[in-house]
Amino acid sequence: MAELRLIKRGKVWQYIFESAQIKGKRQRISKCGFRTKAEAAEAGAKAMAEYNEAGLRFVPSETSYSDFLDYWMDTYGKMNLKEVTIEDYEKKIRLYIKPALGKYKLKALSSPVLQQFINSMAKQNFSRNTLSVVKGILSKSFKYAVLQEMIRYSPMGNVSLPSPRNEKLKPRTAPHVYIPPDKITAIFERFPEGTSTHIPMMFGYKCGMRLGEAFAVTWEDVLFERNQVRVTKQMQYSQADKVWYFSNPKYESSRTIDVDQEFMELLKREKQKQERARDYYAEHYTILYENDRRQINMASDGKVIHPVAVRENGEFINSNNMQHTSRIIHYELDFPEFDFHSFRHTHATMLAERNVPPKYLQQRLGHKDLQVTMRYYLHLTERMSDEGMAIINSLFQDKNEETK
Repeated sequence: MAELRLIKRGKVWQYIFESAQIKGKRQRISKCGFRTKAEAAEAGAKAMAEYNEAGLRFVPSETSYSDFLDYWMDTYGKMNLKEVTIEDYEKKIRLYIKPALGKYKLKALSSPVLQQFINSMAKQNFSRNTLSVVKGILSKSFKYAVLQEMIRYSPMGNVSLPSPRNEKLKPRTAPHVYIPPDKITAIFERFPEGTSTHIPMMFGYKCGMRLGEAFAVTWEDVLFERNQVRVTKQMQYSQADKVWYFSNPKYESSRTIDVDQEFMELLKREKQKQERARDYYAEHYTILYENDRRQINMASDGKVIHPVAVRENGEFINSNNMQHTSRIIHYELDFPEFDFHSFRHTHATMLAERNVPPKYLQQRLGHKDLQVTMRYYLHLTERMSDEGMAIINSLFQDKNEETK
């Protein structure tokens, strides 16, 4: 095995060690410029360890789980995952996984330790979705470690999420609320046609769209002749690139949604208004583009796009605008429980009240499975409860009259 040599050259130190021969000739790796012998020794030891592991930044048998997670995200995550997923994973690794597990060696983490970690998060009332994502990160990273022959087997094989029926575990996330008719009226009176978030909120209320989907609709998605709107993408923000971009809808749930005539007339008026503004502003009108990375830009990079949600001069309106709108709804309209997803929840509940077939509602909302949709049918509003009671009273009243 090659030895690390330290040589003083004038006022600085250099490390040197031999690498594999190429065509029978000896090769060496060296670096000069260290102020002290100790600095050169430390840097040389790290470089030599990396070389001996064929370029890895650590020795697999001794690495911490924190360093391995960085390695996994660099070599697997950033090459195979969507940008929005990468950002979500990195956030949960930074906030939850590394503080609890990062200090331990990769090879030392066991099933009981990992199960205790999942259980502790559940006891802190993290949502079921957060628990699932964290468990997925753990499972995928350890599976990758096995494939890379860094550990012999994954300790996640016997780790499970606590039962959702456990009454002691209450998710910390507040449930999405149903918006009663008087609040719907107040919201759209406060943010009428022509305000920046009016149409995106209508997409949520009348189409059941998610936040990112509502702000991503382009005019090519609006099928005027069929009274339909297509959901083909969602708008996301890249923290790394500091840019807005399009991605596929959640769960790849591209779909076509039937739209009521009143909303379609609103969209027609908006399109005509934008066409007049384009002529009025002429060369000063903002033209938007989508490049091959699906990023939205004004630099003539990619194909021209025509978002529905734009300002008078053509600048696109992103979902951050809902932060200001939500604050006004919370405080001025006295509805602190509101968030954009409340429109989607209200839309689904209204359709469930009217006995729309569950499969139709699932397709309309883009739910991953029917079980998620069925929750709306279990969520009784006051109207549904009153109608049910009337049916019960009528049913047994008729039975009593028959026996007289």
